[in-house]
Amino acid sequence: MSDWTVLLPERLNREVAELTPGERKALYLALKQLSEDPRADSRAEPLTGAELRRVLCAPAADTGGVVTILYRVIPDTRTVAVIWLVAGP
Repeated sequence: MSDWTVLLPERLNREVAELTPGERKALYLALKQLSEDPRADSRAEPLTGAELRRVLCAPAADTGGVVTILYRVIPDTRTVAVIWLVAGP
């Protein structure tokens, strides 16, 4: 089966640009895993009362900061729609 499409909205470009290089790498690796199967990651938590999931990226090698990805899975089109990114310690 083919990979899923990951949609990262243009409005999140600023947040991505403000990440450290290590945080960007961790984000990239997490998005790559989501593209393989967004429901397979046991760390991904469905949020109660919404059709959203969240997953924490691995800690950044340079700062130890963690990026949280909030996303929606759209099975009909095999799409992962990233809704929000939150970075922090």
